[in-house]
Amino acid sequence: MSNHPACPLRSSPHRHGSPLGRSSRWALALTLIALFAASAPAADSAAIVPPIPPAPRILIPKLTAQLTLDGELNEPVWAQAAVIPSFSRNDGTGPEREATTLRIWYDDTALYLGWTCRDTDIQATFTARDSKFWEEEVVEFFVTRQDLARYYEFQWNPLGGVFDAIIDNDLDAHGFSKKITGDWSFTASGLRHAVKIRGTVSDSTDRDDLWQVEVTLPFVDFAGAPPKPGEQWRGNFFRFNRGRGVPADLVSWSPTHRKGFHEPSRFGVLEFGP
Repeated sequence: MSNHPACPLRSSPHRHGSPLGRSSRWALALTLIALFAASAPAADSAAIVPPIPPAPRILIPKLTAQLTLDGELNEPVWAQAAVIPSFSRNDGTGPEREATTLRIWYDDTALYLGWTCRDTDIQATFTARDSKFWEEEVVEFFVTRQDLARYYEFQWNPLGGVFDAIIDNDLDAHGFSKKITGDWSFTASGLRHAVKIRGTVSDSTDRDDLWQVEVTLPFVDFAGAPPKPGEQWRGNFFRFNRGRGVPADLVSWSPTHRKGFHEPSRFGVLEFGP
């Protein structure tokens, strides 16, 4: 609030029963002005800083198809998938610099993700499993069936690298993360994926087009039984987009509006359709 505190009246003796002296009258006037300002409604900070929107939700269709995992996303089933058409900066400051599109569907055995990342300067060097892909370019998926304090993290990079871990998140009374620890030994043994690149990786002398990731993620690896129609899980999707001479663009499906990405209170709702 920008209200000024009221100024106390100064004690000024009356002379021979006369009205208040000049200094006392000024003090009274200033006090009345301050009291009026204090009673006026304060400026609504929400008019300056937009409120954080509710977490998004997506209805994931149950489909049947045979896939050739090649990163092309050209089978007809991908046209029937649910689509996240764009991402936003994770701090809530605006849209992403280059378009990210994600397609999602499921069947009785697995969840399927199809990422398309427009990228004029594809940057990546890591290939070993569970590398620090977030230091370069990567797409990420956090997901839990129920417990927001314990969830799975998956990552894929332009060179075909993959990261998988179980995250334990120590949350405060407001649901914000205080500390995370991870089980890096976890491996989703049935996870399969393929990457398609249109461009040259780590060569900033030319102009690239995009990279795509096609993912098959069996439920048995991270959720046990497959979801039932109508079941709702929680999750979030992220992309780290880097390029020479430009700042990193850290974007999300459901921006956390905080410094970190591990804020499960901001996970969106993944509803499984019939």
